[in-house]
Amino acid sequence: MLPFPWDEGALHLFRMGGRVLLFDVASSSLFALDPLGAALIEEGRSRTVEESLAAVWGRFGNEAERALEQLDSFHRAGKLLGPDPAAGLRPPAMPYLKALCLNLAHDCNLRCGYCFAGAGSFQGERGLMSKDVAQAAIEMLLRDSGPLDRLEVDFFGGEPLLNFQVLQETVSYGKTRAAATGKRIRFTLTTNALLLDEEVSDFLRREGMRTVLSIDGRPQDHDRLRSFPDGRGSQALVLERISRFLDHRPQPLYYLRGTFTALTSDFYANTLYLADLGYQDISMEPVVASPDAPYAFLPSHLPELSRQYERLVEEIARREDMGATLRFFHFEVDTTGLSCLSKRLSGCGAGVEYLAVTPQGTLYPCHQFIGREDFILGAVEGGITRRDTQDVFRHLSFLEKESCPACWARTLCSGGCHANAHLQTGDLHKPDRLGCALTRKRMECALYLKLRRKERKARLDGSSH
Repeated sequence: MLPFPWDEGALHLFRMGGRVLLFDVASSSLFALDPLGAALIEEGRSRTVEESLAAVWGRFGNEAERALEQLDSFHRAGKLLGPDPAAGLRPPAMPYLKALCLNLAHDCNLRCGYCFAGAGSFQGERGLMSKDVAQAAIEMLLRDSGPLDRLEVDFFGGEPLLNFQVLQETVSYGKTRAAATGKRIRFTLTTNALLLDEEVSDFLRREGMRTVLSIDGRPQDHDRLRSFPDGRGSQALVLERISRFLDHRPQPLYYLRGTFTALTSDFYANTLYLADLGYQDISMEPVVASPDAPYAFLPSHLPELSRQYERLVEEIARREDMGATLRFFHFEVDTTGLSCLSKRLSGCGAGVEYLAVTPQGTLYPCHQFIGREDFILGAVEGGITRRDTQDVFRHLSFLEKESCPACWARTLCSGGCHANAHLQTGDLHKPDRLGCALTRKRMECALYLKLRRKERKARLDGSSH
């Protein structure tokens, strides 16, 4: 029989689009409930099965018993309130390195007001990565990846295209050395798009490089915080360069990435602005900022941000019903929560499977930790020297972070961003509560969109017979 009462870490009951949805954490099953099913589950939060049945009998009569039997059949099939598959798991032995973030430039041609990297300098000296450092990083990746044969290198900054020659040389070197060792490296570039001239664009197309293009949306929102050093807004030129670059580019190899802040918070409108220009793959990210920054989000912003996420997912579903495509990064997530559970435990892999490299060759857990001296892990020439710090990151799974074990979204978000947790709380093991709330709302939207797509597919399949 159903194990009532249940707790919030086992089930998540929520409402969206006039529907009542139930997400089972252990199995990652998603149910759309009718009023009777919703009432039974709701009562089961604090009552036994018998008490729950009695509580709804007056409204639903004999139907309540049949509904309870159906819910119990889901339980017996392992789809509802089953054992937690993560129970008893522990982080794996030190895994292999599989990805690097190469900060080719600690400099930038913009001076974005919200930049966590100090307008590209990462609170240090401005400079570019040398070919020697980049090649040493590639050798470290190939060496420390062990038997892994699918590796990743992200070119980041500042603005990495300020160091375009080294980027070209690193791609050539990495492909040659990886092939010689029976491996492959997939390269990704994050750029503000201002340097996407014909030479750069031809190179990126020829290499089939995945590209993340930074634009915040409408001119008034983009230009407020993404300006040139002389204060001029950059949106018009950024949009022109993106448009020209993507004219002949295969769709799956890019996405537009915007940042929204408390000063430019209408990400719903900015997403649709970009979508209406013809772009299908879009991400809008809440700003990374200390709580005292004038553009930082506060708990009081949460209701409006949640409303915007819900409006956006409804609009995406509406457009899909009309045959259009709009992929919003945070809604296009694996909502099973169970695919490769060991990967879910390691999350992003920062500090262990993934490292960031400064222009000087210093190793950090990820690009957002650069400049926080306590998190230096070593250097590309000598490898990891701070194994104690690295071991801390190995134990940052959702099983070991404060408040995560009782959260319904734990297997979907893997415990959240380590860097943001440390920035907001001063403790790697204490996730940022506002960040967690936004993540849970995005996961609800992703689950709702999954349901809408499943229902649409069923309608289309039915109409074809």
